[in-house]
Amino acid sequence: MHFTVLSLVLLSFLFPLTNAAMVTIHNTKSWPACLIVETSLDKKFRPIGWFPTNTVCNGHPGITVAPFASTPFYPGGNWAGALTPVLNGMLGTRFEINFNVPSTQYAKAGSTWYDADMEFGISAGTIGPSDHRPRYGTNWPSLAGEADPLAKANAAWLRSPKRWELLHYPAYVVADKGSRLVWVYNDKGSPDIVRAFFQLEADFQAYMGPGSVPGVIPTTELSKQLTKSQDEKSWIVDTQDMTITIY
Repeated sequence: MHFTVLSLVLLSFLFPLTNAAMVTIHNTKSWPACLIVETSLDKKFRPIGWFPTNTVCNGHPGITVAPFASTPFYPGGNWAGALTPVLNGMLGTRFEINFNVPSTQYAKAGSTWYDADMEFGISAGTIGPSDHRPRYGTNWPSLAGEADPLAKANAAWLRSPKRWELLHYPAYVVADKGSRLVWVYNDKGSPDIVRAFFQLEADFQAYMGPGSVPGVIPTTELSKQLTKSQDEKSWIVDTQDMTITIY
């Protein structure tokens, strides 16, 4: 009897229950993907819960996903944190997840708050519910992030009235001689004109800045527009089964 109980406990660690809070990380690349795992509860880069590996990504604990493979991540139903791919030493899109959602007028227990955050870096990737259900209480699409940020930016580039000004910021926007963008990036040092292009003109489904910050009041019309748009990029779905896809 004791052996049977112990076996069930061990199996529950090796093969977590299908209804457990989980994030499936799918890597479509032909090389391994490395993602930093951040736990927001203590503001440290410290993994908790069940992990498939003990990889170090860019000096922090993380997860490696093999080429053309998927890896499950079971951090626990109360986990709040983020997973950030690292590409050639540069941070990519930060996928923020909060499973610790109480039942309120805006959500129900067992839901997930999430977003794609490009404030610290940009990479091709998306996050959303594994079954593609719409955002909670709506019929709106639930896929955050961008599968091809460069293509999305190029779709808005030639009609942008600010493109000549944007070319003065080659750390974030670079175009070839044919006026096509060949490089886009973002970080905490980017000016509002760069964030506005990605957020308001190209309509990236991600944060390009911090959004509303307690004690900080936007003073310009552009900063007000950016803050409003960024705040609208935090979404909720009534499931704890999420998928991140790295492109």
